Amino acid sequence: MSIKKGDMLWVKLKGPANDYGYGEVIGTFETKDGISCFEFFCQINGGYRIGEVKNIIEKPTMRMISKMASAQKELSEVLKKK
Repeated sequence: MSIKKGDMLWVKLKGPANDYGYGEVIGTFETKDGISCFEFFCQINGGYRIGEVKNIIEKPTMRMISKMASAQKELSEVLKKK
């Protein structure tokens, strides 16, 4: 799979409250061990994250899509208050 800056991707993650993330790719790189990775800003959990290409989720579940809609709604409400 070819990943480039600007792609919007779902990916399995370790660590955050949700075990997945979604966001725009800001860069790609390979580790010393040859693992293909990408950096992205996660719109689900917030913050910059690193995902492995092998963990990209091709088809998100309804739960994931619902969580994304909820996160977007929360952001919209915060921005209205500014």
